[in-house]
Amino acid sequence: MAGYDGTRMANRRLLRVADQLREELADILRRQVHDPRVTDQDFTILRVEVSPDLAHARVHVSSLLAEPKRSELVAGMNHAAAFVHRELMGRLRLKTIPTLVFAYDEGLAASQRIAELLQDLKREAA
Repeated sequence: MAGYDGTRMANRRLLRVADQLREELADILRRQVHDPRVTDQDFTILRVEVSPDLAHARVHVSSLLAEPKRSELVAGMNHAAAFVHRELMGRLRLKTIPTLVFAYDEGLAASQRIAELLQDLKREAA
């Protein structure tokens, strides 16, 4: 078929699925997970990376919580992963719902730290 790029179409589908997962995960984690390590904690789901066969998804979470609260947050999310997986089965119209692994993403915290350092340098220069 002339002009058909199956790889690009597959990548677009993976991105759509990842975005849909990100939205549903945020809602489920905030409204339905009752683990005290997750409940009422401030976090952001930055992105979801889905394997090409949709069997696995790595969920990148960020928070400005200090250790050990940050590790407890991610541990609570991973503990709730089977529950969240079942909830996704009822919400998404996918043949396969990926197995979820939650991981902390240092990006937001690193950006915050850099901004603080720049502010300190600016104050010292003044």
